[in-house]
Amino acid sequence: MTTHVDGAAAAVTERTCGICLEDSKNPLDLPCGHSFCDGCLDEWRSRYGVKEEMRRKCPICRASIPPSKEMVQAMLSYRATKQRLEDKNDTSSEDEIFYQSACSLLKGIEESIGEDWDGVTVLEDNRKPAVTMPVFIVQAIVKGNIKSVLKWINANRTEDRANATTGAEMMFAPALTMACMGKDLILMTLLLQLGANVDIRDSQGTTAIFAVCGRVMFGRLGSAEDTNKGVRLLLSWGANFFPDHECSREDCISTARIMGAHKVAELVKSELGGRRCEIFNLT
Repeated sequence: MTTHVDGAAAAVTERTCGICLEDSKNPLDLPCGHSFCDGCLDEWRSRYGVKEEMRRKCPICRASIPPSKEMVQAMLSYRATKQRLEDKNDTSSEDEIFYQSACSLLKGIEESIGEDWDGVTVLEDNRKPAVTMPVFIVQAIVKGNIKSVLKWINANRTEDRANATTGAEMMFAPALTMACMGKDLILMTLLLQLGANVDIRDSQGTTAIFAVCGRVMFGRLGSAEDTNKGVRLLLSWGANFFPDHECSREDCISTARIMGAHKVAELVKSELGGRRCEIFNLT
């Protein structure tokens, strides 16, 4: 087709992104027929949740955009948690806060997906599905059994096991994020060396750096120095902050301060933080 800009005709191919108006990079085709760059569409409609009604619609024709795989995964995670607590027939006492949280999160993601979703169609992308960790590996990470984790990863190097994730009930948490939650600095380092994506996110959109800044799991609190070292490690591997969800720089700073990790907050707040320097324009 041909479009006219200021009177001049410009050829637009079928693979032209409808947002940046350039050739689509990792193009995604919506059910309405319009195509966008993966990155452009992600900026328009975060794959981890949408608050504004307009961003659930195609930016060109306003047809509904189906939810992403991550949003559907998050919904399944919350449903699984809610169902597990209901099956225990104990939605009060010590489990009450978890049950109420699961119900609230489920309601939020269902509102984000929208009532007009057909319950089947999911926004397809070009990403290779992540390997699912077996239960015994999940337990090994929780217990800090590094030897078992490494043995499993190295048993099949044709699979990207360093970026493997849990199942739905644990929010499809990547191995690196789980290591961060447990403040396991050695396992974090080894996973990164084996190819783990430092910016990998679970189905909620939680990043590894946010996990190590403020989330505590497995009963291993770790020290403030462990948190500081963990954040420095991730920054040195090029960890980024994302404005959507709760993984922005500001959210990480706020969370670190709430947890009493003031050195971490100042580190993240600084312009370069713990990032490695990059040499460019070398003569």
